[in-house]
Amino acid sequence: MNIHTRSATLHHQIPATQSYQLLNNQLTIFLRAWGASEYNQKVIDEITHYLSTTQADIEVTTPFDYLESLSSLANRTRVAVLLAHDLLYKTDNRTEYVVGFELMVLFKARYEMAWASVGRFSLSKIMHDRLNPILANGTDLDREVLLPVELIGLEKEINVNSGSVFFDDQSKLTVTSGYNCDFKVSEGSGSNQIEAVPSQSTYWFSVITPG
Repeated sequence: MNIHTRSATLHHQIPATQSYQLLNNQLTIFLRAWGASEYNQKVIDEITHYLSTTQADIEVTTPFDYLESLSSLANRTRVAVLLAHDLLYKTDNRTEYVVGFELMVLFKARYEMAWASVGRFSLSKIMHDRLNPILANGTDLDREVLLPVELIGLEKEINVNSGSVFFDDQSKLTVTSGYNCDFKVSEGSGSNQIEAVPSQSTYWFSVITPG
């Protein structure tokens, strides 16, 4: 996968969103730390370890069940996020809050792209001149103070949005986070770029293409 990222801040500031590509670019992790960013690697390692182990067909026992409504790939991606959440909650945040994360995880195998997300991340498929929404999370709170919608590592129970979509050599996805703004495909961009409307706003987005 290839990613192209862009961000801007106006009046309201959000922590930087870090991008990581791993496992021969099959795995992309977007992380936004609300607290000390030196814990990023701990989350990345936990997610990568579980996904690489299951990818090698090694049986792994976890306290989290698979959901019948999700594919095997989507379930693995969801459980990887739950394991990272559980690790933070039971160690670094056990006695006091140190750090929490918003995150979006994308994991590709053949023609399937699985995703698992916590926090203010939306996912859309770029279809010619429009965005086809798959997930919209946090936009309903845009009239409120800009705060994280939900964080991994903070509460005992957490809701992980997850699923999967068809993704081939012609597919394009975009992951977005915006505050009081919308996103659209840029005119004349050939579906390779999107833009925030209005442009003078606080936003972050990444366009994901095959690679």
